[in-house]
Amino acid sequence: MTLREALSQVPDPRARNRRYPLWGLLALILVAFLARVDSLRGVERFARANPHLLPHLGLRNPPGHTILTLLLHRLDPKKLQEALLQVFPEVDLGGVLVVDGKHLRGSGKGKSPQVRLVEDQALLELLDRLGAEGLKGKVVVGDAGYLYPEVAGKVVEKGGHTSSS
Repeated sequence: MTLREALSQVPDPRARNRRYPLWGLLALILVAFLARVDSLRGVERFARANPHLLPHLGLRNPPGHTILTLLLHRLDPKKLQEALLQVFPEVDLGGVLVVDGKHLRGSGKGKSPQVRLVEDQALLELLDRLGAEGLKGKVVVGDAGYLYPEVAGKVVEKGGHTSSS
């Protein structure tokens, strides 16, 4: 199965007035990430810098990062995973856990502490709910904000490693 065929099977969560084909946007994101682009703004810049790729992806114009962001927020990740596994069946994503936290911008000004939108206690509960009873042999990806002592200790306790362990 080709990448286009697989990505065409992913349900499109957008309204009917679609300007870009879903498979093309997903393929663009994938190609850009394979080229070491690390953000959706970067995907937009990548598309503008490589207009020769767009026709091969069914795109006439480079999409903006807002289009990509809204799409990914609405997309069913399980359906995308199923589609990608049809093209790359040898990939085992069962051993990967990715967690990203955010701080409320501007909340740490003055004497006030920065407000975390995902608290470390919530991450500990998430690790438990995801059934990550043993992290041995698994890859856990998180941002530096999750190297709180309690979280790092829990990861180590479950057999994983952190950059501080």
